[in-house]
Amino acid sequence: MKKRIEALLYSMLILVAAISILNVFLIQDRAAEINKASEEAKELLKPAKLEVTKILVSKCEDCFDIEAALESIKKQNVDLTKERTLLLDESEAKELIGKFNIQKIPAMIISGEVNKTSQLKSFFDGVGEFSGQDNQNNVVYTSISPPYYDVPSSKVVGKVSIINVVDSSCKECVPLAQVITSLKQAGVAITKEDSYEYNSKKGADLIEKFNITRIPAMLVSSEINYYSAISEQIKQLTEENSGFYALHATLPPYRDLEQGKVVGMVKLIFLMDGSCTGCYNVEVNERILANLGVFVKESASYDVSSNDGKALISKYSIGKAPIILVSPEASAYPAFVQAWPSVGSLQE
Repeated sequence: MKKRIEALLYSMLILVAAISILNVFLIQDRAAEINKASEEAKELLKPAKLEVTKILVSKCEDCFDIEAALESIKKQNVDLTKERTLLLDESEAKELIGKFNIQKIPAMIISGEVNKTSQLKSFFDGVGEFSGQDNQNNVVYTSISPPYYDVPSSKVVGKVSIINVVDSSCKECVPLAQVITSLKQAGVAITKEDSYEYNSKKGADLIEKFNITRIPAMLVSSEINYYSAISEQIKQLTEENSGFYALHATLPPYRDLEQGKVVGMVKLIFLMDGSCTGCYNVEVNERILANLGVFVKESASYDVSSNDGKALISKYSIGKAPIILVSPEASAYPAFVQAWPSVGSLQE
């Protein structure tokens, strides 16, 4: 019995020793893996080493600012070890354009550890296209906005011209200046802007050529087509004609050339009863009209007891007061035309 117990203890000691030795190897392997992972983590934290080659076109001050694009790259965890600039007409630039199938200048080629981290790769996926061996060695920056030099057509594109046809005598006419402001805010490069009176020789020629029926009007050059999102909106309003899109006023007051007058100049008459102190204040309707976009050129107030008031009551068979009378010019406002039948009537 004693020998059996000693044998069992001996076996257990051997097993414990074996387990201890195994644990030592496992700990060493685990430590090696941790060290390796730590080294890899340290390596990933180091800035990615990159080289940048820019290709520029001379004498294009309005062209896309490639330097701003470069600054966005510098804000990533990168180390630019080399930066150089080539001009479009240099032989090396032409070789790179052909090699990377570059369509727009200015251009930028980023080489090196462009996919060192998933975060950096995601950034470059958003602004460019990978190229090179396994499509991983280089990135061609493609997020180029107009104006830029278009390689296939060999010219600078995206410089938009605006021609305004106006009526300076109509101080109330709604100008189209806000359209130009909106285009500029959307990034459109408007490099030329001219204005002509509608009754001038040049203005008359433009009106005839582009079949303009309302003033103010605006001609936007077809260079706007290089701004795809905006051009799609314009194409929903008008068609291109002779290299321009013709836009015109949509809200009165404006000069209607077919009618030969400014439309939308509304006259408003308030007919009130001074003896009714608790009656509805009809003058608030002027604010309601303004909310419908109606421009009130002039207004007048008459009491039902006055001669003018009595004449209005007789002429329009008015049975209640207070009341407002709106001149026929209000028919130029679609929102008013839609709302009026529910609150009023038409009188000859």
